[in-house]
Amino acid sequence: MNPTKAALSLGFLAMLAAAPAQATVVVTYAEAPKSETSSLVNTTTETFDSLSTGVHTNVAWDGVGTFNQLDILAANQYGGAGNTNYSVQGVGSSVTQTILNLNQASGYFGLWWSAGDASNVLDFYSGANGTGTLLAEFTTASLLKALPKSYYGNPNTGTYAGQDAGEPFAYINFFATPGTTWSSIVFRNSSNSGFEADNYSSRVQVYNAATDGAMPGVLLEEITGTSTVSLVPEPNGTLAMVLVGGLSLGGSVLKRFKKKA
Repeated sequence: MNPTKAALSLGFLAMLAAAPAQATVVVTYAEAPKSETSSLVNTTTETFDSLSTGVHTNVAWDGVGTFNQLDILAANQYGGAGNTNYSVQGVGSSVTQTILNLNQASGYFGLWWSAGDASNVLDFYSGANGTGTLLAEFTTASLLKALPKSYYGNPNTGTYAGQDAGEPFAYINFFATPGTTWSSIVFRNSSNSGFEADNYSSRVQVYNAATDGAMPGVLLEEITGTSTVSLVPEPNGTLAMVLVGGLSLGGSVLKRFKKKA
């Protein structure tokens, strides 16, 4: 693991450990460019490859939960990890929103986000069917701004290799902080574009550095409800402060990160 990223992760995790137990925060990361799967251990993945193309209702994800509705497309320039089927909300589909109800309250979720745009939204709720407390609302606009050009273009080999070069393709991880779990996730699109994704991964257990090892991916932001704090270091010495602070990372450093409404 890159020493810089390791120091950032360790420091941030120390800060989370010191946070109030009632905090409802989701931290998001992006895996390395061209990655189409989660690198976290002990997850269960839905590839959508066993489903025929078209709209399906009440789709069971074996051992994980149930989707109220899905629109499945065949691989094209906009999605389909490994050139296989993928899920979409929007782009003219009758499925503009999908709800995943989990069998057990869970602490991790990941997906391969393809042909990314700024209008894709994931809402994490404490209750079933998108009810209860809104723990975190993640909008991909922030990720779109953060990803470098190495994430742009379809990473698959063959027919669609390098196509849709003007949009990013990235595997995104969502980690609950200790004391936080979600029971349902709502996938929606806030414009006329599409929310293309594949290789959904889920895990009941909240991330634990002692058993899971280094947290995968690139630190992006923390979210509480609809309030977001960016955790991408600014080029003004903040990174150096984090490295010097190490495990003692605290509020004085966090204030140096850009806060968004």
